[in-house]
Amino acid sequence: MKKSAFDDLIAAIRSDDIARQEDAANKVCALKDPVSLSYILGVLKEDDPLTQRVMLWALRNYSAELDYAQYLHYLSAEDLGVREAALMLFMDGGQPAVDTLVAGISSADMPTQYASVQALGQFRVPGAIPALISASSSSEQDIREIAVISLGVYHDQAVVPTLVSALKDLPAVRLAALSGLRGRQLSAEELSVVSVSLTDEREDIRAAAVYVLDALTPGTLTLDPSPYVRRALASVTAEIPVLIILCGDPDSSVRSAAAESVRKQKLHLEDTLLPLLSDPVPGVRRAAASALGNSERPDVVPALISCLADPKPGIRAAAAASLGSIGGESVIQALKDAANTQNPILAGIIKNALMTAEGKK
Repeated sequence: MKKSAFDDLIAAIRSDDIARQEDAANKVCALKDPVSLSYILGVLKEDDPLTQRVMLWALRNYSAELDYAQYLHYLSAEDLGVREAALMLFMDGGQPAVDTLVAGISSADMPTQYASVQALGQFRVPGAIPALISASSSSEQDIREIAVISLGVYHDQAVVPTLVSALKDLPAVRLAALSGLRGRQLSAEELSVVSVSLTDEREDIRAAAVYVLDALTPGTLTLDPSPYVRRALASVTAEIPVLIILCGDPDSSVRSAAAESVRKQKLHLEDTLLPLLSDPVPGVRRAAASALGNSERPDVVPALISCLADPKPGIRAAAAASLGSIGGESVIQALKDAANTQNPILAGIIKNALMTAEGKK
């Protein structure tokens, strides 16, 4: 491309005409000829975030010719769009880009260190793990935190000891470590270390520990002062006595989470759920109505039919879906009666429920 034609494209990108901007940006990003590379690099050096973004996107067509160290500082640019474009450039760069980021972790410039560690978490390249483990012991808390967050996305068991060790760090790092440990297979010793976090002074850390321990979380946490923690317990516990307690929790979000957990586990806790159909909080009534769809008890049907008159359409929809799963003549008649509604979404749900119930005949 001739320099004059390239300059016209840059002028269009900087114009106020959005259509011209988009057309010119697309043309620049399609360039692949060697001559245009020098033009792109020249504009990239100018202090204009909009054109920097476009030039970084355009450079992805020249990945084999780039010295990625020259573009490292764009990963910590003030403009979010520039940072995102730089990250995509590095992600297309293969091993040379990874090597540059690994080297960036040792930079004396803190923003470069941070950006390099953060980018390696996006890459999920196994070769980055040793560098990230090293960064997790940085003297800078921000670097340690982002290193632990980045390690958390790697499924490799090699990262687990570092994440467990980070549970003794400052609160932000502990929280990041627990997030990274969620869903992993941990040894008894590692689970014991995680359990210590259940007594942490911060409720978000205690709740994060619950999600790591999952069904192994002790039921004694029903006494935790934080609804946030009790709600987490309701989501993971498989203990019926614990769920019964949580369904009667003073906090409505905990009651709702407990009822939802009962539904997911297909438990038959009718005596616990039926009173929740009269709960003052709509979300609790809806969760209870959904959870009762697994019931085989006759007394559940009239209770759910009553919910078809609830003032909240979400509860009527949940009750209809549950009734459809249960089936029966009384259910079919009740759903036909409830089908006359002006709410098109609710009408569709009732129609589907009716078809399900009729299919059970």
